[in-house]
This record gives sequence, C-alpha cells and structure tokens, in this order.
Amino acid sequence: MRSDCPDDGQTAFRWAACGASVTGQEHQRRGLGCDDAYSFGIAGDFVVAAVADGAGSVTGTSAWGAWVACRGVLADALQPEFLESYRRREPGHAERLVRWLFDSALIRVTQQAETMGVHPTLLSTTLCVGLADRSQAVFGQIGDGVIAAEQDGQVESLLIEQKDEYANTTSFLQSDRAFEESFRTTVRGGVTAFALSTDGMSYKITNVATGEAYEPFFRDSWQHVRTGASAAQFAALLRGIEDDQTGDDKTMVLTAVCPLSSELDECSGALVTEHSAPPEPLDMTVPAPAGSSSVVADSREPKRERQDWRRRFLMRRHR
Repeated sequence: MRSDCPDDGQTAFRWAACGASVTGQEHQRRGLGCDDAYSFGIAGDFVVAAVADGAGSVTGTSAWGAWVACRGVLADALQPEFLESYRRREPGHAERLVRWLFDSALIRVTQQAETMGVHPTLLSTTLCVGLADRSQAVFGQIGDGVIAAEQDGQVESLLIEQKDEYANTTSFLQSDRAFEESFRTTVRGGVTAFALSTDGMSYKITNVATGEAYEPFFRDSWQHVRTGASAAQFAALLRGIEDDQTGDDKTMVLTAVCPLSSELDECSGALVTEHSAPPEPLDMTVPAPAGSSSVVADSREPKRERQDWRRRFLMRRHR
C-alpha cells in the first residue's frame, strides 16, 4: 500500500523490500495451513520488518499469534511518535524501543487469545524484528529465527539462538521468562541490507551448526530486491526449494538500500506497507493446555481501545 509522496527533499537513497510466506511441504502433506507470518513497512528513510513462526505444537491457533504479532509491530513502528523517538541517538534508546515493540506485541497476542477465548499459549509464536534508517539498524529476537545483515560489504548472522541439550526446542513470545532468558537485541551502524527469516529456511541459508550465514544466497537475494523482484517471484522461489530437511513453513523478508535514480524513484518517500494474509478463520473447539478447560476459538481481532491505552502507557515508560 502506498500513500502520497512527502516532499522532504532529503532522502538520498530508498529502501526496497520484499516478503513472502509459503506453507511447508510437511504441513501440506498433513493438510495443515501456514503458521508463519511477516510484515514490513517503509516510510522515507526508515524501514521496519518482522517475521514470526507459530508453534507447531499448536498449529492453526498459533498462526494467529504470528500474524497478530507481525501486524502489531508494523502498526506500532510506523506511528509518527515512534519514528520521531527512533531517530534519537541516546545510548540504549534503540534497544528500549525494540523491547517496547515486543512488549506491545505480547499484549496484542494476549488480547487476541482473550478475544478468541483460548489460552495465550495456544497462540505461541517466535518473533524477529528489524528497524533501520540511514544511520543505524537495530534488531530484536525471541526464538530461533534467522537474521542476516550486510554491513561494510560483509554479511553476518546476528542474534543466533544458543541451543541447550534439547536442540529442537525454542522460546516463544509467551514463554515463561522469555524476556529474561531469550530476548536479544543488537544495534549496528552502516547496514545496507538485512534479511529476517523463520527457521524453516535455516538449512538452506545458514550453517546450522554455527548459525553462520550462507553469503551467496543473501547477496543474490538482496540484488534481486534491488532490481525489483516481486513478492510473487519470491514466493515462487521459496516454494521451489526442495530437500530443506524440515518440511516446515518458509517465511522471509528482504530489505536493501538502493540509490535514487530515475523517475521510477520519484515517489521513493511514499509509505509502503505489506504483510502476509490472515490465517483461516477458526470456528472449532480447540484443546486447552493441561489444567484448563477446552474452549471455542473465535478468530476476531482484539479490541482496539485496550490496545491504544496500553500502547500509550508503554511509550511513556520507554521514552
């Protein structure tokens, strides 16, 4: 979605972005939908992106957690007050803003669970967020997503989750002590491209033993974004990946800096937003976690009034 172009006369480059989310082969074999979600937005020289992976143990309902979290990050980060606050360069401020986005995402997902009448753990999801402008980039993560960034011509994986003896486990936004034990952030300068991915791509884009990024994939992908690759083309590429060793859903957002050039860039300051489609509506009795009763899922969006109140509270707390 694009808005009218602002005339700030200052942007010397533009961000280009592309995202896609496809259902994994194993999910298709079992007749399940996609539990991943993504979103991204560009406002002048600022870009925000998010990807989320709903817990496979609660497939279906967790898709709503992933979707609500990504949509919430997009809505919150593009608020004028947030953009103004992000451009401060006070020590630690960028990390506090990312923490606020995660706090707000958890509130939104919890409210979504309340609206659906289910326990919040049935909407369990990882969350991976990136923000950048011409001066700095900041990333945050809970869970086992993949973050890669291009900085000074080098490609590096960031915020790699440290696995314990249970290699197939991860933390979710709703996990006990997730913010104390799993939430990670980092701030980088001079970032010219970054990618966020769910773990369904990890065997193809990283060394799974070390988490190190597979540079040729990212360099080629960012170049495709810079030359105008469409979401449909990117989704087709993800669907065409075979032998990924997981059969899991695959979701990625790519962003890259492009120099301003011809009349094609005359609207480079316009607001651009994109996000994955909402999950299929649920109208079924879902199993509740141990210790609680079964409930009926009603997949409506959470109430806006409570979101706004809590969002304002969090902004005051983290300013």
